[in-house]
Amino acid sequence: MRRSPLLSVFAMVLASSACGSSGTSTVDPNLGGFLTNGTFKATINGTAWSPIGAVVVSRVSGSLSMLASSTTYAMTIVVLNANAGTYSLNASPSNGSHASVSSAGQSGWNTGNTGGVGSVVITTLTSNHAVGTFSFDAPASGASTPATLHVTSGTFDITY
Repeated sequence: MRRSPLLSVFAMVLASSACGSSGTSTVDPNLGGFLTNGTFKATINGTAWSPIGAVVVSRVSGSLSMLASSTTYAMTIVVLNANAGTYSLNASPSNGSHASVSSAGQSGWNTGNTGGVGSVVITTLTSNHAVGTFSFDAPASGASTPATLHVTSGTFDITY
């Protein structure tokens, strides 16, 4: 049975909050939600994108998972055995690290799909702070359009 990437994103949010992801957020009534816990942004198919709310971060068994969402997309980046360094998000050969993006009404996109390529560069990683860059091309899962999502100029500097 194939699972929806959006369902996977929400499962990660629940799992991350249950795993004790820390950090504080301040409610801003002008935004109608939570302020971010740093920066997390990218360009998706030529359009600037940034999340609304705090980036959910999970550090479990040496892996780093980050989830950020906006009104247009939810993005998850997972790096296995994370330390400072460069990590491949390529579908083949896969090391298990990957990036996925979903949007309402779409199946989503994932670098783990055939043809997926990209990388994450982590420059700083401590028990409560992660800094780095990312870019990737993620082929669609199912009938999502466009067929490939191009994510460029990605940066993160988050406290958790």
